[in-house]
Amino acid sequence: MSSSRRGGRRLPAEQVLAALQASDRFPPGDPRREAGQRRAARLIAADPDALRHPALAAEAPMLRRWSRFVPYLLDDATEQTLATTNRLVVAEALGRLRALDADEHTSLLAADRALRGLDSFEPDVRHAADAVSARVTVERSPTMAAVLSELATCHLADDQERGMADWRTRFCFVEGTEPERLAILRQRVSAARDLARGWYAVRGPLVGAAYGDRRVGLPAEPTTLEEQAAAAADGLAAAVPALADGARAAASRIRPGADNVVTVEADGRLSATVAHRPTTRGALMVAHETGHALHALVAHSSQAPGALVGETVACWSALVTGLRHIGDPDGRSRALALALGDTLVEELFVSAAVSDFEDEVYRLSDRGTVTVDELDAAWLTAHRGLFPGEVPDVAGSGWARLPALATDPGHAVSYVWATLLAVAIEARHRGDVERVVATAIEAGGVDADEFTALLGFEGDGWIDEGMAALETLLRRLADRVAA
Repeated sequence: MSSSRRGGRRLPAEQVLAALQASDRFPPGDPRREAGQRRAARLIAADPDALRHPALAAEAPMLRRWSRFVPYLLDDATEQTLATTNRLVVAEALGRLRALDADEHTSLLAADRALRGLDSFEPDVRHAADAVSARVTVERSPTMAAVLSELATCHLADDQERGMADWRTRFCFVEGTEPERLAILRQRVSAARDLARGWYAVRGPLVGAAYGDRRVGLPAEPTTLEEQAAAAADGLAAAVPALADGARAAASRIRPGADNVVTVEADGRLSATVAHRPTTRGALMVAHETGHALHALVAHSSQAPGALVGETVACWSALVTGLRHIGDPDGRSRALALALGDTLVEELFVSAAVSDFEDEVYRLSDRGTVTVDELDAAWLTAHRGLFPGEVPDVAGSGWARLPALATDPGHAVSYVWATLLAVAIEARHRGDVERVVATAIEAGGVDADEFTALLGFEGDGWIDEGMAALETLLRRLADRVAA
């Protein structure tokens, strides 16, 4: 770094780098490491132009995110006390959640295995799936309720200490958007729930209108993982021609596994696994993970994308893959149209319902201890009125199979944001003739609002644009399904 000084003093960028280097001498969790990071954040908040220095280029996205917390930072002694106390609460609570998975009666694997019955073409099998899964979630509920209550209470207490009025503020700071923008998004989606009900009304006569029928598809020839990955590469190559080679490379990395995960290994290699299902919905999931893999492969930034940006690229990948083939003159394209509509509605409106449930968890926790009955009622309230058929009481404990409510508070809204923005991207940049989408994807781990700006959207405009495009798209998919 340049040794230039202002009146013999270090330049702000030099001070930031010195603070980072000092913090790196200590392991994660060490109060001296965290104090150094807070110093770096305060320096950037005081002089944002310091981020332009070439020596901070790699750390700039991280430092920008840290700096947003500066108005809410406390003195170092208080920060250390809060960090120590909160870590103990979180570690103990999450330890109890992990213990549930060691018991077959309460393991998530058992619940997920039961819900695979929702794919069955036999009505009796899929109608029993929720009941079988509920036996597990009911057993998980007492522990999960206590954990959610304790973590939300801890979160709210820390927010109050800092003067944060909205519990989602931290999530927004990390993701690079504003709480107000997130609120506008959720309001618009809530006001458009008739689109979800209309979609379920279209699919009901074809595959069943009961709650247990919500995921079953139309019959189609099963496909291998290799075929699904090839279709994803084909869809992405058509949607973003400039990244066609990257799309094919990303698809070639997909392997069967127990989970849907894309990981950049320590040596820089990319590994991607998918829990393969030979169905049309399974093909869209492969396309989703291929989108994550493409993003990781072509990103110029060393920073991993946040949830809002990362899930947008993945949801857009599944969307363009599905749209690429729904016009094909075969029976499978009709099944794919149904699967695509189901995926859009679920990831947008059902995720919004989960976000509503999270708000209720925090409201109840602010009032006092949360009970299982209260959470069951909140879950049913969030989901009833979304589906055309009655959501049965047996579904009330569904929240107990979502550990992300504890491990990643606020994450559910990522799919709301990502699905709507993906639809807006496809409507505005179909074929990516001007290489706008390619440029945004290559940017990698940028802030959520910076990503929308790269795509040419101003402020909140993409929200209404996405809603208008979604209504048109669901109508198109409904016509194809009913054909």
